[in-house]
Amino acid sequence: MHLLNPFRMNDWDNRTFFWAFQAFQLLFVVVVSLSLVGYPIPIAREALAFLYLTFLPGILVLKALRLHNLGTIETVLYSVGLSLAALMITGLVANIAYPLLGYVRPFSFEILLLTIIAVVQVLLYLALTRDREHADVNSVRPDISIPPAAPFLMVLPFFAIIGTYMRNEYHMVTLLFLLLALIAIIGLVVGFDRLIPASCYPLAVYTIALSLLYHTSLISGYVWGYDIHHELHLVNSVLVPGLWDMTIPYNTNGMLSVVALVPIYSLICDLDPVWVFKILYPPLFALVPLGLYRAIEKQTNPKIGFLSIFFFVSFFTFYTEMISLARQQIAELFLALTVLAMVDKSMDRGSRAFLMVTFGFAMIVSHYGLSYIYLFSLIPAWLLLVFPEYLPSGLWERLRGMSGTLISDPLAPQETTSKPRIRTLVLPYILVFAILTYLWYSTVAEGTAFATIAGIGDKIVTTLFAESFNPTTVQGMHILTSQSITPLHSLAKVVHIATQGLIAVGLLATLTRRERWRIEPEYLAVSLVFLLINVAGIIVPFFASSLNTSRLYHITLIFLAPFAVIGGIALYEAVVQRIHAVRTFPFMGTAYQVLSVFFVVFLLFNTGLIYQIVDDSPTSMALETAGDKPVFNGKEVQGAKWLFSEASGRPIYVDGTRWWLLLGFDPDHQRYLPANASLVEPNSYLYFGTYNVVKESVRIEVQEHAVTAAAYTDAGRFIRDQNRIYDNAGSVVYYR
Repeated sequence: MHLLNPFRMNDWDNRTFFWAFQAFQLLFVVVVSLSLVGYPIPIAREALAFLYLTFLPGILVLKALRLHNLGTIETVLYSVGLSLAALMITGLVANIAYPLLGYVRPFSFEILLLTIIAVVQVLLYLALTRDREHADVNSVRPDISIPPAAPFLMVLPFFAIIGTYMRNEYHMVTLLFLLLALIAIIGLVVGFDRLIPASCYPLAVYTIALSLLYHTSLISGYVWGYDIHHELHLVNSVLVPGLWDMTIPYNTNGMLSVVALVPIYSLICDLDPVWVFKILYPPLFALVPLGLYRAIEKQTNPKIGFLSIFFFVSFFTFYTEMISLARQQIAELFLALTVLAMVDKSMDRGSRAFLMVTFGFAMIVSHYGLSYIYLFSLIPAWLLLVFPEYLPSGLWERLRGMSGTLISDPLAPQETTSKPRIRTLVLPYILVFAILTYLWYSTVAEGTAFATIAGIGDKIVTTLFAESFNPTTVQGMHILTSQSITPLHSLAKVVHIATQGLIAVGLLATLTRRERWRIEPEYLAVSLVFLLINVAGIIVPFFASSLNTSRLYHITLIFLAPFAVIGGIALYEAVVQRIHAVRTFPFMGTAYQVLSVFFVVFLLFNTGLIYQIVDDSPTSMALETAGDKPVFNGKEVQGAKWLFSEASGRPIYVDGTRWWLLLGFDPDHQRYLPANASLVEPNSYLYFGTYNVVKESVRIEVQEHAVTAAAYTDAGRFIRDQNRIYDNAGSVVYYR
């Protein structure tokens, strides 16, 4: 008897698969039933429900597609993506169909559980009937040898969990300091070829990503950040009535990654939506770096793949801004899976098309901003790929001769075998993606997502020539030209700019030496467009500010990260050719050593560890427990709940930071505190959080085109002639 790989269940023979599947499902149902009758098993329901929802539907779809021998990483990634897509589609169909049948609460536990089990049984039937010929078990024996580095890597997320607990309860950040130091050491030892073998790189990528996410997501007992409060409000607007009202005119209301997926996890796992965001979404989002690693490794080598992803996850947006953007977390997972399917030429054309269209639709219903960026990049990327094919051969030869440096088509595939060229970025796929995008965004949530992109486009067109490079209208230019608060922060800005220089060099090196850097043409074409998107964020008015410059850069790194490594290698080799003694310098023995040091420095700046150590204007959400941040305690949340239970629709004034907390309760009645206190309306409420009370200060924000300016002012001038009607020593409510 031999062990079977549980991560590749689709490769098991049908008999074993069927009984193992039903045993797990029975265990899940029993644990849920015990919980319902008053005998809950701690953590068991949450864990089993998460595995059941996240993994099994996708495994069934893979088996129905007869996709086998994909490898452990691909099987896990595709099964999770297909499971999430199946859950969102199930929630959508249930929300439409059940009210027509007389069930007015489709998002209730009983109906939802029965519906999901029924869907899974249908998928099981399809899987077993379509894949009835499969009986191969020889390829799924797991490698039971465990490298010494593996247990150490698996402990990292627990450091993050315990460290955030110590921070929240005792304001101690020692373990979080240690966690970030360990991650930095891992980056160094990989670059210096020590301790961690290449076989552990996928595990290292996932655990580092998950640790970085948990070290921020678990601070506070409530959601923190910005947009996530509005996402929480929309989730509760589904859970309370048990129905998703798809006509509510908010962009986010059209995103199934929020209004369907979170309620499903919340109800089946019996978790408050707050903890779905904080505990369950990070393991899903951590699959994004793993998927990108696999896509990069397939085209280069494991070390370039690891360093590329180390760079990607080190950028602060990954574990700060993205924590408060649940819908984009899920959308990026589908984009990463699309990239992986795009570069994986081992699947047959039909299976790949199914995966890319499914992941594309799931991306569309998960986040409008990312979907628009991806769509608008596909068209010029496709043109880059097909343009040389439609030029007369004589003209193309003449252009090649005139170019001098580019001796061949830079986007042409590098022929390594006699197999015919398989193109994965084709016009029918782009048309299907565009049609699905238009249909969804123009109909759901009163078409607000479609109107938003039209408004942004109109604003860009009207100001493009008059306001280009203007720091007040171009957020990227504002960041580049603004004065850093300290010399150390200025150095950090230089490091960030250097990464973009490495990316540009890497793309050029890839184009000029295609025989060495065998990047797939589709990946390279989209990457070139994403580089232009980066440039547009610096020169095009209102472009970057529609998402935030940091988010835009983070998105482009999904494709551009490996070129920073390639650019670093190219620069290192160019320097060594001219100065041979460079290799004798410390940390300069190889290009990988230099890059690992550089990216570790990048990580230390982005996590704020350096600033915290030298006490130089700390920036870390996790390490810095003081200061004014969108992180809210239980008393502030309780005060907000009381206020909205009593407010009766009257205006509520709040400063720029606490505004996000109140957004999670009712986005229609809050107002920003004006700089002029006399402009506060009568018969209105004023909400103060802990920072306002302790520091006697409020944050006043003023929007100037694409840039938000903020200043702190005395809170006392706003509470004159105000009556204090609520005070819990952590939040205060006044009424005028």
